[in-house]
Amino acid sequence: MKALIVKDFGQLEIQDVTAPEPGPDEIQVKIAYSGICGTDPIIVEGKTFGKLLPLEGAIGWPRQPAPVTEDVRVMGLPMRDGLKIIGHEASGTISKIGKDCKAGFKVGQRVAMDFRCTCGVCYFCMNGMPNFCERLAPLSGVMAEYAVFKEKMIYALPDDMPLEIGACLEPVSIAVSVVDKGHIKMGDSVIITGGGTIGLLVLELAIKSGASKILVSEPIAEKRKLAKQLGADVVVDPINEDLLAISNKFTDGRGFSVGFETSGRPSIARQLILLAKIGGTIVWVATYPPNMDLGVPIFYMHIKSLTIHDVMPITESFPRALQMLPKMDLKPLITIYPFKDAIKAFEAHNKGKNVKIMLQM
Repeated sequence: MKALIVKDFGQLEIQDVTAPEPGPDEIQVKIAYSGICGTDPIIVEGKTFGKLLPLEGAIGWPRQPAPVTEDVRVMGLPMRDGLKIIGHEASGTISKIGKDCKAGFKVGQRVAMDFRCTCGVCYFCMNGMPNFCERLAPLSGVMAEYAVFKEKMIYALPDDMPLEIGACLEPVSIAVSVVDKGHIKMGDSVIITGGGTIGLLVLELAIKSGASKILVSEPIAEKRKLAKQLGADVVVDPINEDLLAISNKFTDGRGFSVGFETSGRPSIARQLILLAKIGGTIVWVATYPPNMDLGVPIFYMHIKSLTIHDVMPITESFPRALQMLPKMDLKPLITIYPFKDAIKAFEAHNKGKNVKIMLQM
């Protein structure tokens, strides 16, 4: 099969490799669409190979066992068969089913997948924190013609759902986790910093959760236009406009009930503390540089009685995300490239003007 391989740090190449075969409790999926995540270019540059994400070494952070074949990891996950096949957002059709699978899936069925397969028996899984599982199953990269998943990682898609929409299941599951942390109430005012995939998905879900006033801060004009199209009341260019002044006017000087930081910029993560209202909630969503100290102004947190959350996406969000897919306007976010142009697709992603670029396999 054809697959997009990280040949070396910073180097992608389409190669012919052996298609993965499903084990007894696994399902092989013929990939239809695979989305480029914001973490994928970071992985290509080698910033997460051979180690976990930046919190490795912190007290209580799980130590994962060596992968089945060689010590190759992506996003902290061991890679199936040691191949550095990139990608973890996808949809497709079932092509083979392991003999011990029991959920009633059928060959040809349209599905989307969760790339995280937890063990269910480690300390974190047994204590309601499966997103910190110590023994995640090896990842089968999805920027390939075929990929293999444990049966419990498979989600059936409605027959009338376009597969490119189904491929949004994983990022929508993240947005569901994010909005959960925000505890939006009817009539709340919301600020979202960053108009990329997660920021715009959070925008749509915040509207559906009852937010009455939403401001999106995003430096790229194309993304501001899309945010406005999707329902933002105000969009701001934080480079050329005064975000603080506009926010004060927008909220009558009270600040925002809930702030979602999706840009990945530490200075913006800190700024949300100043933009929050008394009793407000801040959700830091993005992955920030390791060892970055925000210099959080504790005085302001104290006098405003703020709550700050971070988010580690959880598998439990997938079923609800699946229910939300038909209710969301996802097509405007998607730009499709043929798989043969995968390198060009990554170049376009790095320019930042597109929201969700997908490869059509």
